[in-house]
Amino acid sequence: MKIKISIPSWYTKTSETEKPFTQYEVQIQIGEDHYTRKLRYSTFRDLHKKLQGKHKHLPFPSRRIVTNNQHPRFIESRRVGLEEFVTQVVALQPIPNTLWSYLDIDTTEVRKKTSRLPDMVVMREQCLNAAPPAIITGICAGLRLEHTY
Repeated sequence: MKIKISIPSWYTKTSETEKPFTQYEVQIQIGEDHYTRKLRYSTFRDLHKKLQGKHKHLPFPSRRIVTNNQHPRFIESRRVGLEEFVTQVVALQPIPNTLWSYLDIDTTEVRKKTSRLPDMVVMREQCLNAAPPAIITGICAGLRLEHTY
């Protein structure tokens, strides 16, 4: 099952009581299911820190490149860097459960959807159908399994 993750856009939030901050829209597709999350840079930074122990090679955009971290060009370059980061995290095998907790996605559901078990069942059936019955019977007897045709 294919997992896709992207960060197609960002939004700057402003209010009278807080400094402006940016949220990045993260779109996740796991099979037929789609999720959207809005996360701040600090959430990605925390995730990166958690993964640093085992995965030191993961790229991560710097905290501040220019003095104005609300400049659209800076935010866009950071978005691109964050997307590269999450793309590489999803490419890890196995995908760290930490990613799913930061995206607030149930790891049990992810495991169910990404399990290779259905593929293995199909492969088993293909092998059983291709092998001569005497060989299957011998293998099953050796493993003390019952096998009927």
